[in-house]
Amino acid sequence: MANILRFTKKQLEKTLKDFVKREKVISNDTSEWVRLINDFIYEFGLKSEVNEGEKLSITTNKDEQVVIEKMMLTLEGTKTSLNYIFDGNITYVEEENN
Repeated sequence: MANILRFTKKQLEKTLKDFVKREKVISNDTSEWVRLINDFIYEFGLKSEVNEGEKLSITTNKDEQVVIEKMMLTLEGTKTSLNYIFDGNITYVEEENN
């Protein structure tokens, strides 16, 4: 699988549009967004991880956050941030340069 983080802008737009055509947000509640984000992470092999314990949170890096938020924008048409979905509970990990 190609690394979605290295897609050109055009490839990314097409990929996001194809993804959201298959996905539907049944309601606009947090659990539905979390399901969609988890599906997106799994489908594209991202390293981000949603933690659904006592406190809902996500572990991600800046590049993956941008791609996830672009997917959400493509789906919803309005800018929704991971800070909003996870009530600011975001842990950032640094990417190792290979």
